[in-house]
Amino acid sequence: MIKFIRVDKIFPHPHNPRKDLGDVTELAESIKESGVLQNLTIVPEEEGYCLTCSAFNGAAGKCQDEHDKTNSPPCKNWEPKGEYTVIIGHRRLAAAKLAGLKEVPCAIIEMDKKTQVATMLLENMQRVDLTVYEQAQGFQMMLELGESVTNISEKTGFSESTVRRRMKLLELDQEKLKESTSRGGTLMDYVELEKIQDIELRNEVLEKVGTHDFHWTLRNAIDKEKRYKRTSEIIEQLNEFATKVESRSNILRYVKSYSTSSDETIERPSDVADTVRYFYEVGQYHITLYKEDTGKDIETEAEKQGRLKRERKESRRVALKEISERAYKLRSDFVKEISNTKSRKNMNTIIEATLYASVDRYNRISSEKLAEIMGIEATEKEDKKIEWKDIVNHIWKQPELYLLQSTYHSLDNKEDYLDWQDKYKSNEELDYVYEFLKKLGYKMSEEEKQLQDGTHELFKDDEEE
Repeated sequence: MIKFIRVDKIFPHPHNPRKDLGDVTELAESIKESGVLQNLTIVPEEEGYCLTCSAFNGAAGKCQDEHDKTNSPPCKNWEPKGEYTVIIGHRRLAAAKLAGLKEVPCAIIEMDKKTQVATMLLENMQRVDLTVYEQAQGFQMMLELGESVTNISEKTGFSESTVRRRMKLLELDQEKLKESTSRGGTLMDYVELEKIQDIELRNEVLEKVGTHDFHWTLRNAIDKEKRYKRTSEIIEQLNEFATKVESRSNILRYVKSYSTSSDETIERPSDVADTVRYFYEVGQYHITLYKEDTGKDIETEAEKQGRLKRERKESRRVALKEISERAYKLRSDFVKEISNTKSRKNMNTIIEATLYASVDRYNRISSEKLAEIMGIEATEKEDKKIEWKDIVNHIWKQPELYLLQSTYHSLDNKEDYLDWQDKYKSNEELDYVYEFLKKLGYKMSEEEKQLQDGTHELFKDDEEE
């Protein structure tokens, strides 16, 4: 039954997942003209609640900040028991008050606290875009009320994996999370964050969610964790026969360098014995193995400076190769995520790039590479050879997308801004690739721009040499 209830007898729900009701001015104007066309859903209110933290612990009789209605003097932020609490219709109630209405149509129902929160969650998620932060907070409320993940899934209609993923967001720095949602962080951005294992590193990358630098910073963090893991593996194996040193001494002779970004096998030297000692030094991108050589001439200062310069140059070379590879990975991943529908909408741009790639250029992709891009398996199962007919028979499925992918890979054969000495070199072909991708929505990170114009800090050594 629908009843008209005075607005001063109705209070917003303290656990409403939607913390920001937004601008209700337009809705208020509509209500002035036509009234409230859809009734509110309300429940009889059991207790008052605290306006400071908008929370109430029924069992303890006070809110999470220890405010309650019996404080002496009474908590000035305590809202005394009203008649009803809104479950569905918070924006309508706010707009009705703004419009000057004295009463609104309501459906009065009985509902326990768990069901109240679940109902508000579902209602808000169906009608508006709740931020992921608000979703996570809502699920947390339900857990605190004694619901299981399975029950939350059943009551809200979200899969258990979705509920768990939202709950995982609560591990993050909550202020940074709220700020990231205000910058437009997407659900996929937060899923991508889960690729980072270390929570502190994850929070660092969280600061870039919603910016052009997010994917670059994310990939950098993932690479960093891989390097750290690989470094630990190499050190564990080297510790079996070598001793760590902070810096190379005069009597150490270079043996081998192990990259922290490769899976190269560590081989135990055949001459390891009590009389032959090995040492290793850990760098950012490689670990260097040395052998003690007491008969070696003492290194002069000039030789030392020359060696240090070569080591810096090698570290810089490895770093430039890594970030150039990262930039390529971001570009190719961007193209990989484009749909056939989006490709169709951008056919003029793609055809222009296709013609550009076909005129006086020698970059070509093999049938095998094209088949890999298109996800095609050879019809000849024994020799696994890809034939052109395999590709032709597949093209019709997503022709616009395959044209985009083949065009892109024809243009971008892991292009970079390095010459044969790993110094900065302009690259018109890569400049064109970036312009092409930007027309499709690609956002260059700051480091990519610095690589492009030669201002990246790793190029500074070029000026010193």
